[in-house]
Amino acid sequence: MKRSLFFAFLFCIAFTRLSAQTSFNTLDSVDVNNINAAVLVHGDMWWQPDSGKFHCYFPADSTKNISGPGAIWMSGYDAAGQLHIAAQTYRQNGNDYWPGPLNTSDTLIYTTSQNWAKIWKVSNSDIQYFLSLSIHTVSNTPQSVLTWPGKGNVNAQGNAGISLTITNDMAPFVDLNGNGIYEPLSGEYPDIKGDQALWWVFSDNGPTHTTTNGRPLDVEIHAMAYAYKRNTLIDNVVYYEYSIVNRSSNTYNNFRIAQFDMPVLGRSSYFETYIGFDSAWRMSITYNGTNDNGGGFGTPRGYGLNPPISGITMIALPGDVGSSYIPVGNFIYYNNDASIVGNPAVDTEYNNYMRGKFKNGEHVSDDYTGSGVPTVGYGSGPDCNYVFTGDPSINTQWSECATNNTPGDRRYVLSSNDFTLSAGSTQKIVLALVVADTLAGGCPFANFNGIGIVADTAWANYYYPPAPIPSSVSSVAQPNSITIYPNPAHDKLYIENTGAGFGEEYISIYNSIGQLMNVSVTAIGTQRVVNLSPVPPGLYHIVYRKGPVQKDASFIKE
Repeated sequence: MKRSLFFAFLFCIAFTRLSAQTSFNTLDSVDVNNINAAVLVHGDMWWQPDSGKFHCYFPADSTKNISGPGAIWMSGYDAAGQLHIAAQTYRQNGNDYWPGPLNTSDTLIYTTSQNWAKIWKVSNSDIQYFLSLSIHTVSNTPQSVLTWPGKGNVNAQGNAGISLTITNDMAPFVDLNGNGIYEPLSGEYPDIKGDQALWWVFSDNGPTHTTTNGRPLDVEIHAMAYAYKRNTLIDNVVYYEYSIVNRSSNTYNNFRIAQFDMPVLGRSSYFETYIGFDSAWRMSITYNGTNDNGGGFGTPRGYGLNPPISGITMIALPGDVGSSYIPVGNFIYYNNDASIVGNPAVDTEYNNYMRGKFKNGEHVSDDYTGSGVPTVGYGSGPDCNYVFTGDPSINTQWSECATNNTPGDRRYVLSSNDFTLSAGSTQKIVLALVVADTLAGGCPFANFNGIGIVADTAWANYYYPPAPIPSSVSSVAQPNSITIYPNPAHDKLYIENTGAGFGEEYISIYNSIGQLMNVSVTAIGTQRVVNLSPVPPGLYHIVYRKGPVQKDASFIKE
């Protein structure tokens, strides 16, 4: 059965079960750069539930995907040791999450959810135009700025243009007068990240809680997805920032948040999938089991030879302190079947996957015995936290490529470590979807060098974000006049600027975990020479800015 028909069938089941409490298919996409990635109001992403088709396109103007449906999961234990949980998959069992905030009783009724079934989208160019106006009126203020769901905004609009009354903190905004109320006609505007951002809110104690059928957490999730368009590697990154607000009276111990994904490459190539994990980047990785993606359907339906590699990297987690980053909790897979390593059906099985266990409670184990021997991650070997931890280009490491596993219809769960979510508190997690289309490929030629460089770029630009491009900059292609070389570099890195504009000049270099490096720079005409002698070998990210023009690049110091 074709996968699109399969998902359409599942949607029909969900529709029948929910009856009058039908879920919402509202979606929008981050589509400013090389990726067109959909998000939905129920907390799921990267697919279209009305048609069952995937929607995580790379390149953005294609219909080829670098991921299938995904969603965040979370679970924790109350003071009595009772499990509370929320998860989302393909809606075949309904929904644990519903759009909208919780009320004072920590619940979300269907009418409220319907009103909040909207994704607000705003671009930096909207904001720059708004800031250029000397007087702000309802008619000249961009709708994305005017109707932004900031606290107290009398112009806020939800689904189908309905007016919203917002008494709690919701979408972030620049509060010029400090009164805590969003007043766009007084010059206040959305406080977004990136060159384009989406914002939406969903909660786990809504009309149904039928994905897991577990106890709700009574949490409210404020989500922002955003991306940059700079004609650099950052164009292959989309960020997802979740603020988890605990509206309940429970303090949850051993709380975890996880990313679930059904990885896929191409249009219908879920049957070709391999997965991997890298602890340094806290990243799950999707790559092709062969070097010809979509071969069974012909290259128009896939990427063909040398397909890209995608990943999801956990950039910010509770427990990170300064430049000290905690490891993730677990990376585990399951299959699309009813076995003990198959689809979860009840709350304890969802929770097990978030904690490195299969449905029957058996812990993941390292059963790798050598190249060419298929592995499944259970049944033998010592307990471990992560499966498939090796680079596929090194056949002595544990990867699906090295062990000749059969490519197939995988799912995986990448989870944080345990933390405490106190009653009334808020915790934040930041993920990034990253894509490498060079130095990538499928087995037997796959390697993780390229995806690592893009992940480094995502980390560096999150902790040290590039400045907004003013609307007066007529073409973001101007960074093409800036050349940074050589790569790899030894003691010196050169920057040639033959056409950038006027203004102050900044040069910053960060290591792979976002730390600023102390380097000296010498100016020789239009050339800048960066002294790399004090920098140890490794992967680095450089940000060069001259006035309104910026170039970002990653390089290797040998």
